[in-house]
Amino acid sequence: MSAAGLSFVTLLAYDYRYCYQAIRSCYPIADEIILGLDAGRLTWAGKPFAIDMDEVRAFVAGIDRDRKIRIVERDFHCEDAPMKNETRERVLLSREAAPGNWVVQIDADEILMNGPQFREWLLASAPADHLVLARWITVFKAFGDQVLLIDPPGETVPVATMARGEYVMARFTGQPQALSPLQVLHFSWGRTPQEVRQKLDNWGHARDFDVQAFYDYWDAVTLDNYTQARDFHPLEPAGWASLKLATLHIASGAQP
Repeated sequence: MSAAGLSFVTLLAYDYRYCYQAIRSCYPIADEIILGLDAGRLTWAGKPFAIDMDEVRAFVAGIDRDRKIRIVERDFHCEDAPMKNETRERVLLSREAAPGNWVVQIDADEILMNGPQFREWLLASAPADHLVLARWITVFKAFGDQVLLIDPPGETVPVATMARGEYVMARFTGQPQALSPLQVLHFSWGRTPQEVRQKLDNWGHARDFDVQAFYDYWDAVTLDNYTQARDFHPLEPAGWASLKLATLHIASGAQP
């Protein structure tokens, strides 16, 4: 089946500079891009953050030759738990998408590796009543161009749905799932120590595990000892079996 097009949703917060590379990766295949921003500049955990909107608008002006991008500001912090706020933001932004489009949620720290292939598959082959998944290539830690990747890269992440406002937890809906060919380079933890700590304190799962213990573990991993890492995912340990060293010739996108 085919749909009208692809409406991308990306969330802006404390790590907004990562969105520049994410937007660059999806812009060629997007029919519209919706950037969500909390009007009160508060995170899902209710903590204040700063964002340089002049910088963001300058980036948008420089790339948006086809006028695909718009910023939607709402209250995304009013619930009593980070995950509820995350889900609420995704629900509200999905309802901003053009009728008939696939809603594709790509977070600020995610870069599409094979966007054209994904668009072709989504419009030609994806079942309209399914939640579409992609494969994450997750950066656990970065040392310049050398990065430690989760190995094997078996994690999947929900990215697309035709449903509006039916998210039940973060990007998950209650729909059957279909795995797409999309691969997403995920700079989840490939950040500076200050950025990692900020993310841990403010993301949707901030209350679901021992944040300090995980940060200490992340901080202790080096290029000399990474081979010792085994079963270390903070929520489901076996989900991250080990680490492997790689060289990336792509920036994290943390600069405009």
